[in-house]
Amino acid sequence: MRKASLALEAFIDETIEKGREKRYIPTVFMGMRQQLGTIPAISRLVRSGDIQSGFKRLHKLNLLDWTIEAAVEKFPDEFTGDDLECAAFRLSEARKEDH
Repeated sequence: MRKASLALEAFIDETIEKGREKRYIPTVFMGMRQQLGTIPAISRLVRSGDIQSGFKRLHKLNLLDWTIEAAVEKFPDEFTGDDLECAAFRLSEARKEDH
């Protein structure tokens, strides 16, 4: 299991707190993170063919920059090329919707 940097862990903790402030708690992700670790949980979710409800919810709450996809872009050295491509695609599509 790849271990996340302290900076990535702190960013993810902050994303959870930002969501919580707007009454959104990502319980599925939090469980996966605890069970698998931060990087494997993020990788599994961003590579999934489905756009997760959490991503959609954070987008609606204007927290796109606080999604796990944003974490992948912010910490590219900690993820694979596939993770980066999937995260970039989702963020790009969501940003198109905003314009």
